[in-house]
Amino acid sequence: MALKGKRTGKETSALRPYHFIEYARREFEWMKISHRTPAEVVVEGLGLRLLPVSEGTVSGDLVAEFGQWRAAHQYAYPTRFEVTAEGTESWLRKAVLANADRLLFLITDSASSRLGHIGLVLREDLDCTVELDNVLRGRPGVKGAMSSATLALENWAYEQLGALRVVLRVLASNSKAVAFYEKIGYEEWERTPLTRRDEGDGRVSLVAAASDEQVSDEFITMGKHLDDQPTAGEMVLTAGPSIGHRETTYTSDAVRYGWNANHSDYLARFEREFADYVGVEFALATSSCTGALHLALLALGVGPGDEVLVPDVTWVATASAVEYVGATPVFVDIDARTWTLDPQQAEEAVTPRTRAMIPVHLYGVPADMTALQAVARRHDLAIIEDAAPAIGALHKGSPVGGIGEFGAFSFQGAKMLVTGEGGMLVTNDADLYATARQIWDHGRTPGTFWIEQLGVKYKMPNATAALGLAQLERSEQQIDAKTRIARYYRDLLADVDGLRFQEPMDSDRSIHWMTSVTLPVEDTEQRAVVTDRMRQNGVDTRPVFPQISSFTIWSGDDGGPGRRQTAQQVAARSVNLPSGVRLRRPDLERVATALRASLGSPG
Repeated sequence: MALKGKRTGKETSALRPYHFIEYARREFEWMKISHRTPAEVVVEGLGLRLLPVSEGTVSGDLVAEFGQWRAAHQYAYPTRFEVTAEGTESWLRKAVLANADRLLFLITDSASSRLGHIGLVLREDLDCTVELDNVLRGRPGVKGAMSSATLALENWAYEQLGALRVVLRVLASNSKAVAFYEKIGYEEWERTPLTRRDEGDGRVSLVAAASDEQVSDEFITMGKHLDDQPTAGEMVLTAGPSIGHRETTYTSDAVRYGWNANHSDYLARFEREFADYVGVEFALATSSCTGALHLALLALGVGPGDEVLVPDVTWVATASAVEYVGATPVFVDIDARTWTLDPQQAEEAVTPRTRAMIPVHLYGVPADMTALQAVARRHDLAIIEDAAPAIGALHKGSPVGGIGEFGAFSFQGAKMLVTGEGGMLVTNDADLYATARQIWDHGRTPGTFWIEQLGVKYKMPNATAALGLAQLERSEQQIDAKTRIARYYRDLLADVDGLRFQEPMDSDRSIHWMTSVTLPVEDTEQRAVVTDRMRQNGVDTRPVFPQISSFTIWSGDDGGPGRRQTAQQVAARSVNLPSGVRLRRPDLERVATALRASLGSPG
């Protein structure tokens, strides 16, 4: 097949390994910006909000109120001095706003009254650790406000930053505060003796005491392992998104201001940043990944009489899109390790009618694109990557989706990055992009109402794109969380006989959207017994997709005994374990315990 246009490719600007400190600093910086719709952390159940202190919030009234609070609570600080308005404002601007490693929140009630403040400081000396800082109740208000605000901030730090530990320092003499922290789960980790120093000008400090100095007080370092706090309720669910401050800020802004001249601001930005993220020239936001696949086939001119190779284990949409254009899906076996399109089997399935292949990066594991590209070159085939579940996955260092002629992604509600529904079509080919975009826009001449060809409408709304953009900007932190979940499962289930994990090739990076395993069972009936037992024990699972060739819409051709054997085994015996990005280690331990019990394994 002669393809139009020229593949250019480009460097990715956003796809990079997650580093906690760098990521957290970016989040702190973003929170300090004065947005049209304020960024805030919601304290569930009490109507409280944690509003980040920014240039827009610093006012004379706030400085005066902070000064009063600090003056009334000098006993809680290691340094005591005369509190002035000038000193308080200087502290706010220099120690908080200008400090990349510190973020301070106002605690406000439902009437926007300020009740106190609470903050975080990044700890470079401790991996993935934040320090709780400036926890101060300034005035009476809602009962339980401080404990709820503290717990909400911990959850925010874990889910939005990726913090695994939180520490704090409190004076031993402040017994009320020590008791407060103990009540909400903090444990003493260390004590540091302090001695009193007179700094002059009425300033007194408590500093670390030498062995021969008189001890005036002690700093108690207390801490909590955030990953040890369970999140699931009665049922550990298979999937679930992480929605935070960026998402609520962007979507609220889009709903309020994203009309008329601003009707596509978030849409254009989402497409541009997504293209940068996966290292391609062009991205087109769609209403679904299915629509993106359909557009790709239409743009390539695939139609009646043509054949398209698809893996036999995938979601039905991969093959449905082929049917939409009147072509025939040809089902191909999968690789036993990756569960993705087997290159050798794909080559054997090629006929004179084959025009394209759609490898699927199943559950976030990349297909062997190097081998599949070689097959495509030998037979002049186009490649459409179904990267629906694999945003951020890498094949030999290259982001998936940008390797073939087209790539298609999904933001459906169970995916890692979500918009509820939605997709993205990407390419490096300018001509293919122009063709796909015109079809996407009802086939009209750009900027007019003149229709040149029959088109479709697979557009994504601007407000939906706002949600997608926020999710994209948190992608690497979420991939890190998914990877940690997969690693925990491998540790927890390493000794279960006959259990096999889906695995990426050594050269690739999976995003572990769904940690998936083949169970030591014989068929779907035995698998159902295991998963039913797990559900009775409060653990949800999901069977791996059936062989799509067996569906009656394609005459139920499952290949017969011995054909597409790997697909048969994986489809009949494998499951997705709970992999929601918010799950923590106790939740995963519940899953492992339930799986062992359901299999009759010890442990």
